[in-house]
Amino acid sequence: MKKQNCSKIILSCLLVLFQISSTSAQEKVKVILLGTYHFNNPGNDMIKSADRNILSKENQKDLDEIVNKINGSVYQPDQIFVESNFNEKRELNNNYQLYLKDEYHKFTDTLKKERLKRFYTEGETFQLGYRLAKKLKHQELYPIDSLIEMRFDILLKEVNANPNLKKKFEELKTSLSDDCLAKNNLSNVFLCINEKSNLDNNIGFYISFANQLMIGGDYFGSTFVTDWYKRNLIMYANIQNQIKPDTKSIFVLVGSGHAAIFRNFFEVDQNFELVDLTKILP
Repeated sequence: MKKQNCSKIILSCLLVLFQISSTSAQEKVKVILLGTYHFNNPGNDMIKSADRNILSKENQKDLDEIVNKINGSVYQPDQIFVESNFNEKRELNNNYQLYLKDEYHKFTDTLKKERLKRFYTEGETFQLGYRLAKKLKHQELYPIDSLIEMRFDILLKEVNANPNLKKKFEELKTSLSDDCLAKNNLSNVFLCINEKSNLDNNIGFYISFANQLMIGGDYFGSTFVTDWYKRNLIMYANIQNQIKPDTKSIFVLVGSGHAAIFRNFFEVDQNFELVDLTKILP
């Protein structure tokens, strides 16, 4: 009887070890995470960025080179995830089908508001996301954005009403400066934006500054930062839940603020492995 029990225990241990071995042997999905400034610079972000004309001949050439580098890498993406409204996937991909047929203008020509037109013609989703998807012969892109209201207006009102807060805010804005945008080509711009120190500075704004703000005894800052993390967690869930079973590599194109948090998510998620951008954009 003791021998039988011992045999059962050994067998159970072996099964557990086999399962652990099988799990660890599963290939993780490789992730090319590209944090970017907003090409169309709509002014929606609290930290404004300098304008760099993405439609210039030089920048268009740089975008083509970046797409070629990604396409030619060993991490060629099977899926492309972009910072577009998750609930408007059909619109995103209907427009992409027009883009594939060189008929995208049929959509953009209908836009009357200059701000909206600039978003759809200059935005990174369309200038880089669509361009890369076409190069890879993909039939669709995957939107992930979650539209959670962020009360930047209240935060800025509180900052502007307090000289000490305003001074600190200006100092933080300087640390999140446009130095990266001054680089000579877009590859170097992206490498600069995605340096760990720059991404950490981005998260640092929320933790070291915004989180401490109190308005009328209310923990406004903590609620504000909570909403920011909630938005990013939902966006990340939209990535997790759209991964196809046969996907080996993905490309994630989001604003640098999102990339700063996503980097941490991907690092601790056992299903993914971040790719060093310097291996893609040397």
